[in-house]
Amino acid sequence: MKNTGKRYKHVIFDVDHTLINYLADEKSAFLRLYTETGVEITEELLALSRRFSEQAWIDAGLYDVHTEYIQREYHALYRSHVKEIFAGIEKCSPVRFPLSAEKMGERFLQCLENDGALMSGAEEILAYLSKNTGGRYLLSVATNGLYSIQSKRLAPIEKYFQHRFISEEMGEIKPLPSFFEHVLQVLGAKKDECLVVGDSLSSDIAGALASGIDSCWLNARGVENTTGFVPTYAIRALSELKGIL
Repeated sequence: MKNTGKRYKHVIFDVDHTLINYLADEKSAFLRLYTETGVEITEELLALSRRFSEQAWIDAGLYDVHTEYIQREYHALYRSHVKEIFAGIEKCSPVRFPLSAEKMGERFLQCLENDGALMSGAEEILAYLSKNTGGRYLLSVATNGLYSIQSKRLAPIEKYFQHRFISEEMGEIKPLPSFFEHVLQVLGAKKDECLVVGDSLSSDIAGALASGIDSCWLNARGVENTTGFVPTYAIRALSELKGIL
């Protein structure tokens, strides 16, 4: 989309599937966990791990960020849902883990506490935009997740940001307007000075809309928007932000 002529001062980025490749980090965490616990690593086991990770997230309701229960219990459910990954694998395959499903889940979360793998073009666009590296904008990140995990995964790109907003630390999640109100307050910014960039229509775009902030949807897969959440801009790659900012 073309630039509307607005002059933003702050660009607020989502993290997972926007700047950092969660699927790559998840696979690395499984590999680390299985190596540490002496579990034989096969392609079948890794495929099952991905499958049950997604299913456990769905079953816990963690995609349902617009419901009051999930908004209240998000971080507790995030911590507890991972045991279902390993319970599911043992239930449908001959794999047997040396630790309980609960302990495997706890260790898996710890294995996620490492530098994040960057999405394609992420560092290039951050270096281009950030005032810290000669750009024109004050950059921040706003992410739903556990503080210990997200803070470690952001380490490779932390130098580009003025602030990082992690939901567990804040005690509230996107898309709650209170989340974005807190962001604006800390930044000392007006709504029309900000642009939210993220891949999630239900979290990033919906939250920005409810808060009166412009948004840019990163639609890397080119899927149809069948929701009622209409972003100000839509892009297929992070490099396209150069045509907006």
